Amino acid sequence: MIVQVVKLLGKRLLGRTAGKRDFAMLCGEMAHAAQGEPIVLDFAGVEVLTGSWANSALVPLYKWASSDDNNVFPLIYGIEREWLDDLRLIAEWNHHCYLLVSQKKESPRSAMLLGTLEPGQRATLEAVQRFGEVTGVQLKQDIHDGVEATAWNNRLRDLFDKRLIRREKRGREQVYSSLAKEIVFDG
Repeated sequence: MIVQVVKLLGKRLLGRTAGKRDFAMLCGEMAHAAQGEPIVLDFAGVEVLTGSWANSALVPLYKWASSDDNNVFPLIYGIEREWLDDLRLIAEWNHHCYLLVSQKKESPRSAMLLGTLEPGQRATLEAVQRFGEVTGVQLKQDIHDGVEATAWNNRLRDLFDKRLIRREKRGREQVYSSLAKEIVFDG
């Protein structure tokens, strides 16, 4: 699913009050997506995006997307360079990350991770990228660094909650996979 932000919300995304209103409109639009579906938020054509708007609209949107009732995966497309500093700051404040895609596709080949992961989470995301579909048990078996399967599972769950990887239940196992074939870290 692709949400054309400019058609839904307009060209100027300014302020906390508008961000709260727009959060509700984005949720309404994204509610049509199937569970587990990536949703590209296409910001092409937006002229102004402020940090206060993003903090009031995007931060709660990711929490909404991760709820069991919704379980969708927002991907961001069409962000202007001058907005990146505000988005980095918001990601840092909220301990969150965003996947910025360079193509307006629901299954992107590559994405840039905006925000910071703790070293264990970053290593786990890199392992998911390297191995494709993984479980915590598989990572314990394949990476001999003394990390137990429970710790791998906790890291995988945290990345899933951040909307950076997908999860599928297969029998008793939770199998995790990447949203993009390649993820480049911003910094």
